[in-house]
Formats: sequence, C-alpha cells, structure tokens
Amino acid sequence: MAHHTSAERDRLRTLTERLGLSVSDEGIDAALDTADELGSAVPESATVERRESVGSMADDPNNALLEAYDEPRVETDEGPLSDVSVAVKDVIAVKNLSMTCGSKSFSVVPSYDATVVERLLDAGASLVGKANTDAFAFGPTGEFSEFGTVTNPVASDRVPGGSSSGSAAAVSAGTVDAALGTDTGGSVRIPAACCGVVGVKPTHRSMSRYGFVDLSPTTDCIGPLARDVETAARVLDAIRGPDVRDPSSSHVSGESATDALDKDGDLTFALLSPFVERSSDSVAATVCAVADALDAREDASVTATDLELGEIETAYPLTIATEFAWLLRQRGTIRGQGTQYTEEWRETFESFTNCLNEHIALRVLPAAYLDERTNGRSYVAAREAVTEFRRELHGLFAEFDLLLAPTLRVLPPKYGEITATEGMKNISGNTGPFSLTGNPVISVPAGESNGLPVGMQVIGPHFNDARAVRGATLIESVRDC
Repeated sequence: MAHHTSAERDRLRTLTERLGLSVSDEGIDAALDTADELGSAVPESATVERRESVGSMADDPNNALLEAYDEPRVETDEGPLSDVSVAVKDVIAVKNLSMTCGSKSFSVVPSYDATVVERLLDAGASLVGKANTDAFAFGPTGEFSEFGTVTNPVASDRVPGGSSSGSAAAVSAGTVDAALGTDTGGSVRIPAACCGVVGVKPTHRSMSRYGFVDLSPTTDCIGPLARDVETAARVLDAIRGPDVRDPSSSHVSGESATDALDKDGDLTFALLSPFVERSSDSVAATVCAVADALDAREDASVTATDLELGEIETAYPLTIATEFAWLLRQRGTIRGQGTQYTEEWRETFESFTNCLNEHIALRVLPAAYLDERTNGRSYVAAREAVTEFRRELHGLFAEFDLLLAPTLRVLPPKYGEITATEGMKNISGNTGPFSLTGNPVISVPAGESNGLPVGMQVIGPHFNDARAVRGATLIESVRDC
C-alpha cells in the first residue's frame, strides 16, 4: 500500500460525498492505490501542437462568414455536389481553420475534419469557409456572436435567426449554395425561416456528430440549409449515415432524399392546430393559405388536427439547459457520448466555462438550479413530458403521412426584441418540441407577410426524412404557383 497524504485523502472524500457514496478509511486508501495504478498510464503533462489557421477573416457584408479560404477548398471535381459551394457553421471542425464557436475567448485549429465535412468534400463540394454563429450555438436570433451580429439579407432590420445565423444568411445572400448548421431546438429551422431559405433538421442520430461541439446530446444534430429543397436534399444525402467514430450514430438506413423528390403518390397532412393558434395572425394566415393550396391538389389532403401538448413547452428549456449545464461541469466533453477524445480538445475546453456570456448564463442557470434543488426530478419530469408528446405524434403518424406547423410564431423579430428571459417562445416555441422528439423536420418558405418571410415546418416520422423532403417539394410547388 502506498503512502497517501491527508490532502489526497481529503480530496477523494470530497469526491465521495459529491457522488453520494459511503467509503471506509481503508476503502479510501485502497481506492487511492488503485488510482495510482491506473494513473501510471496517464502522462503528467502533454505537449499540444498549436497550429496556425490557413484561412483569413472573410470580407462579408452580412458578417455571415468568419474565416474563409483564399480559394475554396476542393478535394475532387467529381461527385453529386461538384456544383455546390458550401460554408460550415463554426461549431464544426474543419482542418486547419479556426473553430471559435462564436466566442473570442475560445479558439482551436483542428487537425482533422468533422465527418460531415469529409463527406461534403468527398461528394465534390467546394468548401468556402466557416459561418458565424451565436456563441456556443446558444441563441435563437443571431445576435449573440462575439464576432458581431449577422445581418438578415432579406430584411436588414430583422434578426437573421439563430444559432445558425451565418449559415442561413450566407445561403440567403447567395454567398454559398448551401451551408451546414446545427439544430438543438430550432437552430437550423429558425434562421431558415427568418432568412427565407430551406432548413433541414434530420432524424436525431441519423448522421455523425464527430468533430462537432455538443450543446444538448439528446437533441443536437447537424443539418443543411439551401435556397431550395432539391439542393438541401442533395447535401442531406451526402452527409448522413453512421460513423464508427461516433458510436451514437444510428445504423438505420432510410430512403434517399433525392430519390424522393420526384416520387409519385398521394400524401396526407395534418395541420397542427395548437401551433397555428399560438402563432400571430399574419403567420397563421400565410401558413393556412399554403395548407389550403396544398389541399386543393389531387395528390394531397390537409386536415386541421388537434393534439395534446402537455408540458412539452416547459420540457424544452429544461432539457437543453440542464444538459448544457452537465456539459459545463465536464468542460465540454460528454463522457461516453462525445467523440473528440484528444489532448488538444481537452486543453481547449479546460477554460470552457470562462468563455460564456451572460445570455448563455441566464438561459442555463434556472434549469441548472432546478436540477440541483430537485435532485434531478425536474429533468426527469421533462423527459416524461417528451415521452407523452412523442406518443401523441406516433398516434398522428398512424393516420397521416406528414405533419405541418408554422416555424416561428411571429414574423422575424426586430433586433433586441428577444432576450434570454423575454419572448423566447415566440421564436422557438414551435421548433423545440420536435427537437425533443427527434423527428425529421424541414422548414420551407411558405411565402411572405408584410414583406417578411414566413416559414412552415414539415414533420416526418423517425428515419423517414425522405417523406418530409417530398412534402416540402409540394409546398414549394403550391407556393410558387
């Protein structure tokens, strides 16, 4: 038995109490002995090679891009995306380009590409650079990047939506043909609706998260934004699928999204009344007009349908904020679920909590406080509400092919209207519930009201992203008539 200091024993006892364990004095010494044995394989220190970025800050009028290549990066001139230029949200690793997560206090230059970036390049895409984002993807409006607010190309006095603000604005402005964003509670769909583009939240776990900075592991996913459904579907097909580097990615294979674009057959839609009723008159009128036009087609029918929301609106902030608080405690790496287990990653995230702004703190603290005060009961209650809501959706999918709902409850807000404590449900109240259930959802432009874009969600059954794509193409067709 090795000799252990009283400081070592006290430190282990503190940990023991924090874990709710009871251990004798002999057990403490035995545990320290075992820790010494295990620790023999752990280096006392590690040298991390810090690389310089090969990119430079982009000169972009909308502040949509951060670092960009002098010339787009192309790995092959053949492939299904050889005619597509792309940008990647700055919470996704791109080899030799800075990753800041929208924070000036956080920076790493990865030595590898995220799996989704590898797949884009393998498909022939031209990679332009990194897209701006609300800091650590924790903002629904695009106002909370430390590199400056992103301008909405279609409405300069309105927010671009977040957190994938740069991705949506770059697509909307025509700077790129498509972009990758991330969606935890609407962060692809919200900016898509605000900027008048298409945004896809795929089935949860249907693609790799290797090389992606997590926010809430039960809802996080990567998805494409594009000017039209066809381009979004092509990108979706290129990046999805399992990955051995991300054991949480699903091996369930679904139909090709691009094959679904021209597929024949009737579709039945349920227009979800509670989400329409909670929306403003202008948003509801625009969405209902599209639903009526869809219902007039011979190959589609739309039925206004009620469903029980239960406590799903409360479950959304409780879930993502509690999970992010857990992430903070673990300094950015989710043990057992994360994929970036390198010393470079660990060292960068060592000061993770020091990089967070007050907007993030005010969104995280209430749920984290409840989690601690109730000994986890608040999180359990949220997950039970998700189970009930998922059961409601399952019942609807037994009757209908697809579900419809407005993306936002209001028109794109003005800058400063939405804060961490005010107005959050207006912008994420219709998107968050479907993040919690993991269903594939596409936000597609439904038209305009008062000169501002309105988005409409098409919700599909799990792993039936292709059906949602097909429904979105029908909406495009009736909208453009």
